[in-house]
Amino acid sequence: MIKSFSNISQRFIFLTIICILICFIQIVLIFQLFSDSSSNEKSILLPSFHISNTILNCTQKLKCPNNIKYFSIHIDKNIEYPNITYIRSPIFSIILDIIRNSSYYTNDSSLACIHIAPVDTLDRDRRSKNGYYTYFIEQRFKFFHEWSDPNKIHLIFNHYTGTWPSYRRTLDFILPSQYILASTSFTYNNYNCLSDITFPLFHIDYPSNLTNKFFSSRKILLSFKGKSYEDVQHHRTFFRHLNNNHDIIIKYTDNNNNNSYDQNEYIELLRQSYFCLVPSGRRLYSYRFLESLQYGCIPVITTNDNELIILPFSEIINWSKSIIIIYSNISLSLLPYYLRNISIYQRNQMQIECRNIWLKYFSSISRIILTLLDILNDRFITSSSSFLSFER
Repeated sequence: MIKSFSNISQRFIFLTIICILICFIQIVLIFQLFSDSSSNEKSILLPSFHISNTILNCTQKLKCPNNIKYFSIHIDKNIEYPNITYIRSPIFSIILDIIRNSSYYTNDSSLACIHIAPVDTLDRDRRSKNGYYTYFIEQRFKFFHEWSDPNKIHLIFNHYTGTWPSYRRTLDFILPSQYILASTSFTYNNYNCLSDITFPLFHIDYPSNLTNKFFSSRKILLSFKGKSYEDVQHHRTFFRHLNNNHDIIIKYTDNNNNNSYDQNEYIELLRQSYFCLVPSGRRLYSYRFLESLQYGCIPVITTNDNELIILPFSEIINWSKSIIIIYSNISLSLLPYYLRNISIYQRNQMQIECRNIWLKYFSSISRIILTLLDILNDRFITSSSSFLSFER
């Protein structure tokens, strides 16, 4: 009897020690999550402690070439062969039309501060399925004499760079002497506040309507529905463990089965969720970032390799009150705990920020392009002011 009691006591002591160790480990993990909140390399960036965007704003400005007084932009023409037609993606054609109809446009090339060669550079993925990858692109640029002029500044748009398997973020053509690159692939390590501008990823069917259920009651805490590519599965496997089929919904679609992706269900998830996972995937950005903003679902952005990403138009937008960024897979296990501790009031405030940002800057392709032109206008000064010469 005494021996049996002794065995029970030993088991009880052993289980007690195990429980204490588990509790201790959880406390340490939680402490580590919040202890480095002032550091730029913390795992989760809380809404109130987002990295400052001051490094995106240069203290000095650029000056337009040839003492041009006001900021203006010109779409170059093929003077030598004016009848040549070019294959362009619908998005790039829309961008050119918006610029051509803007107040910044000049039809006089000699009065332009910035030039655009009407050669589609948006998609530089050779394996792209949309069919708008421009081959022999450097030969096409030669049709526009401004491209080779070292005194001209050129605006270049880009959504995709690189292809499988590396998806490198460098353009596959020789850039002109002076240029400003509007791209979706910038991090804090490769951004130049003079010659780069952050740009959102959007598709041709990008909607221009605000959902009327923006502040409706939401039942889902966190959701994700989308593809899980094999080359980024090491990153997304963490998401599977978050799913509880109750207030956290994680759904993957089959790449080879179109029936597995229901657009209406995807939109309904956005409407019903407080937070939406926005994984970087193969590239830094995805379409779901703007879609989450549109439907009032607070973006929870996850990045690869702890890259400090720069969000679209961070030059003028303070994202700190509207999004959450996760820089480490280690933090994903604690994500539900963190999200549940954000009060309904704070969630609603973040939703308001999402709505205001979406309405002001992203509610249509036209607003996106005009916002970009406004940022460029602010980057240049009149000929009578002091300036910083353009150097890459």
